[in-house]
Amino acid sequence: MNQMSHRKLILILLGISFFTLMLGNGAISLTHPDEVFYVQTAKEMMLTNSWATPYIFDAPQFEKPIFTYWLLILAMKLFGMTAFGARFIPALFGILGVLITYWMAWLLFRDKKTAFFSGVVLSTSFIWLALSRAVLTDMVFSVWIVLALALFYWAYSVPSRKSVGLILCLSSCAIAVLTKGILGFIFPFGTIVFFLLYKRDIKFLFCRATFFGFLAFLVISVPWHVVMIKLYGKVFIEEYWYNVHVRRIFVAEHQKSNTWYFYFMTMAAGIFPWTFFVIPAGSAISRNLRSKVSERGIFVFLGIWIALVWFLMQVAQSKLASYIFPVFPAIAICLGFYFAQLLKEPKTFGKLTSFFGYPFSAVLIIGGLAAMFFARRYQDILKSTTSADVFAVLIFICGLVFLWAMIHRKIVKIFVVTALIPVCLLVALIFGYNYAEPWVSCKKICDVFKTIDNSSNPILSSKFYARGVRYYTDRPVAVIDINGKGYFSPHYSIPFLSSPGAVIDFLNERPYTYCIVKKNQKEDLEWITKGKFRIIFFKEIGGKYILRIEKI
Repeated sequence: MNQMSHRKLILILLGISFFTLMLGNGAISLTHPDEVFYVQTAKEMMLTNSWATPYIFDAPQFEKPIFTYWLLILAMKLFGMTAFGARFIPALFGILGVLITYWMAWLLFRDKKTAFFSGVVLSTSFIWLALSRAVLTDMVFSVWIVLALALFYWAYSVPSRKSVGLILCLSSCAIAVLTKGILGFIFPFGTIVFFLLYKRDIKFLFCRATFFGFLAFLVISVPWHVVMIKLYGKVFIEEYWYNVHVRRIFVAEHQKSNTWYFYFMTMAAGIFPWTFFVIPAGSAISRNLRSKVSERGIFVFLGIWIALVWFLMQVAQSKLASYIFPVFPAIAICLGFYFAQLLKEPKTFGKLTSFFGYPFSAVLIIGGLAAMFFARRYQDILKSTTSADVFAVLIFICGLVFLWAMIHRKIVKIFVVTALIPVCLLVALIFGYNYAEPWVSCKKICDVFKTIDNSSNPILSSKFYARGVRYYTDRPVAVIDINGKGYFSPHYSIPFLSSPGAVIDFLNERPYTYCIVKKNQKEDLEWITKGKFRIIFFKEIGGKYILRIEKI
């Protein structure tokens, strides 16, 4: 592999990444509640010709900065208002992230095997695959973080590139800030400062390039914030600065995930199917640290990167799997180094690799059999077992081949089979999209609804479906959520009906009201309106009910 050119290795990575991260991205409609939130915002910005202010439900919203919306608008102009067009941006950045990780691993180790393996690990890890196929800000944000760190290390390791590297590094930080806020600066620059303190080389930053880099950072990141403060004042400060940047530190958006182990589990699940190699990779790195002092700084750099992101996200009360997302390129590079070491020195395969490798083969074999068994047992719920059967057979075969490769210590085959596991999932999902779509998207229920009513009256919706109903119908929306607390980031323009009295008042405003609601809200409406209104049921699709409520 070291004899192959960078161009060939990058082309191979491009092919793998295109298949795992982009191909088939339009097979399922945009899902609720998050994908439609970002795409609806970009859609309303286009309709109102607003390039500075994000809008949703016909009102400004400041849950995220502006940059991702600009990219979504550009993609929609290129590909139309389609699911593929909306997901093109995260998929494109997912591929770019793989290539940047390859470059960074090369800068760190000057070894093509390590660089290539790092790119493959990242492009086939479940969380990178999932967020490349979902319209969120996290993929775009994380790639700017990785690029900033790679540009810094380029500047640090290649003296002739110091000035341009530092300026571009801080410019990347600025775009990260415009993507998801101040963490776009804290994550990369904090890593850089702690690394330079470890190296006792903080003076590296005391130069003209750093000054011009910070100037570029300010020129790129500050103007939009200034314009928003000037236009919206207290509203912007409270929603963007307090609610997004401060409140999440002290208030948990999802209480169940606010635990000490949540991010450890997220990292373990996110890097799957490579999870079983994390501890052997840690052991290999530990041995390398003792024997090769020259590489110690590299692993300290990667360790600071992972630890800083984890620590800052751990101390915050609001925890989501996507918040820890920027650590995965660093984890992938560590795993890439491990597999490259196994190829160079097969004797290091060792007991630890076997200890974790054989259970992994058992997980694949037993998992394949179990998937087939449960698909048969719950076929009434699944409607079709084809997708589960295909996945079960492919995983079972992978398990057998992996076991054979472990016995014979065929390192390349172990690596290839592990990388194929996400591919098996993607192939199996092809047979399940039609059955999954009604449950994850509002499109089908809204398509039916538009044949029933084409007025401009507001639709009463469950909180979880409100954004999807708005996106697919272009109608005003009100939310019913009895005893609910509203959205974590408020939508001030939506009537939020959290009490029976508020529901009755809303229904009394017009002769009839259409609803697209969950079963729970359907039951709430039945007892709230009993004796006062008539409820007509039209259709149920994917757990969503179309109702018409009329005054008696």
